[in-house]
Amino acid sequence: MVITSNNFNSALPHLSGRDDTNSDHLHFFALAMNSRLLAFVSLLVASFLLTPFLPAQNTDKDVDEAIQEATEAAKKMGVKMPDVKKQLEEVNKEEAKEKAALQKQLEAPGPVALPNWTPKVSQFKPDGPASKKIVGDEVDIIQTGISPLTPAELGDSWEAAKGDKLNSSRTNGSYNDTKIVTIYLSTRQEPLQSVVLEARRAPEEKITHVTISSPLPKPMVEEE
Repeated sequence: MVITSNNFNSALPHLSGRDDTNSDHLHFFALAMNSRLLAFVSLLVASFLLTPFLPAQNTDKDVDEAIQEATEAAKKMGVKMPDVKKQLEEVNKEEAKEKAALQKQLEAPGPVALPNWTPKVSQFKPDGPASKKIVGDEVDIIQTGISPLTPAELGDSWEAAKGDKLNSSRTNGSYNDTKIVTIYLSTRQEPLQSVVLEARRAPEEKITHVTISSPLPKPMVEEE
């Protein structure tokens, strides 16, 4: 039997010896059961989405066992279990398409450079040419190097160079006495672009390690 608020409500008029108060209680019980099922299924799906972090040889087995346990629990509750495995397969397909699009963007030929409005880094010595790298769900242009200036001085220099045509924000941090300054700059008009400067220096160092990054536009995901 599948419990829904519709079929439960339709059965109420046929219950003899029940007053309106009892009917309200039964209606509330049906809604509560549906709410509990929704929460139960949501928790189940969330747990499945964490399975990529499990060892590969255990993932499929763990998913199958979890689905079986959830199905049995749903039967005991008298509710219909959705096809969670099919839903997960659809999610995995979409993730695979997104990863393929990112990889294609990463390998695409052409110049690799930060936006031309990126402020200069004072006394900057690059480690090499800028490169592309997948970071999370985007492809970033990344330039690394060093500077003798402190993180605070580099941050001040970037903020002064941005003018009044860019949005900006700044964070100043310290981790085990390592000073870290991060500056975010972004355009206010099309094309919308952003760059991030991270300057970090450990207490025993005489140089500051600099990373400048800028995300590329999200690639189009090819549909089947």
